[in-house]
Amino acid sequence: MLYRYEMKFGDGSETAVEIRLDPVSLRAVPAPDGELPDWTLLDRCRCPVCPLDPASEKYCPVAVNLASVAARFGDKSSVMPVEARVISEEREYFKRTSLQTALSSVIGLYMATSGCPVMEVLKPMARYHLPFSSLNETVYRSVSSYLTQQYLAMKKGGEPDWDLDRLKRAYAEIEILNRAMADRIRMASSRDANCNAVVILDSFAKMVPWSLENTLPEDELRLGGS
Repeated sequence: MLYRYEMKFGDGSETAVEIRLDPVSLRAVPAPDGELPDWTLLDRCRCPVCPLDPASEKYCPVAVNLASVAARFGDKSSVMPVEARVISEEREYFKRTSLQTALSSVIGLYMATSGCPVMEVLKPMARYHLPFSSLNETVYRSVSSYLTQQYLAMKKGGEPDWDLDRLKRAYAEIEILNRAMADRIRMASSRDANCNAVVILDSFAKMVPWSLENTLPEDELRLGGS
């Protein structure tokens, strides 16, 4: 599976980021080439909720996925206007937006497919990745994906979480991870594009649980309507 993000800047310069996912595991492939920077080490700004053992895991899997992107955009301003085109196997997407918004879509996909246990709850959404998704779209996709997982778990004899309690707890941990990841990325950036892209993701992580409690009713999502 391939998502190619092409970005054209106001001065006419262009760059592209290709995100390849294993179609079975939904892990981002391949691992980046070359020596990894120190800020990707697991014990640097380690997330308080990280379940990995530093004795067996040298690097943070999210940071490893983001290393090349952080290096490429570390000197860019978050408000730079870009024309962003995303090419997937099924269709293309296009949006005139800020660099931070385009990067938040790239970074969000990389984080969900990094193999980080905290991010695993979001990995199924990567199969149907929606670039530049709004908050309402993110809430709807997140809940739909999660409830599908619960249905499949029930069919296998598991205990489904129809009340979404585990999803809410997962997002609480993702918020903590986002803050730690923003601290990591600051080490690799002279300007704010990378960091603010993570801040956008964190604002969505905060709003999804809030939306579940406050704006998920039928009249908001127009369930059963036209």
